[in-house]
Amino acid sequence: MRYSTPIILLKYLQYYFVAANSKGHGIHSPFVFKLIQEQLNATSTMAEIDKKNPQVKKILSQMERATVFPLPLKIKLLIARFVQKFNPSVISVSGSKKQMEESINNESVDMAFIAEGLPKAAILDNATMLLDKMHANSWMILHGIHTDSNMEAAWNALKQHANVRLTIDLFNIGILFCREEQIEQEHFIIRY
Repeated sequence: MRYSTPIILLKYLQYYFVAANSKGHGIHSPFVFKLIQEQLNATSTMAEIDKKNPQVKKILSQMERATVFPLPLKIKLLIARFVQKFNPSVISVSGSKKQMEESINNESVDMAFIAEGLPKAAILDNATMLLDKMHANSWMILHGIHTDSNMEAAWNALKQHANVRLTIDLFNIGILFCREEQIEQEHFIIRY
């Protein structure tokens, strides 16, 4: 069950005070610093992204249909920038049982999106199955990682998966990267 508004506000304050600067100061990972500079701090609009890559709108539409609560515009723009940058071919979007069953048929996954609101076991089963199919350049977005205890527990468990080398907590979403060149796991909390 989703946390009440006061609890979410409290969690946001906790996040805000431990999160790294949104300009990248103090980030010692070149990959993450570059993402902050080029994606989080980018000024591109949805119209500009649509013009360069019309597929982005279709992908965002699939994600919107999978979520119980709509994605904030700021998060949609960020996801659009990530899709444009990494250009995934095989994308899995999960948020209902039907969509999870469809994602199981893919042999390899470049990018995955899992919406909030599913039971912890379903999130973990689906995400683990997808992470096992991911390669060095794959990434996954978990929507609503701080909205309820199921999502927080799933986020914390998935951060420890063997294929996950780097995570970024942006409060509304969590991003997991499977980067082979990353020897040790790194976890970042970034103000966004």
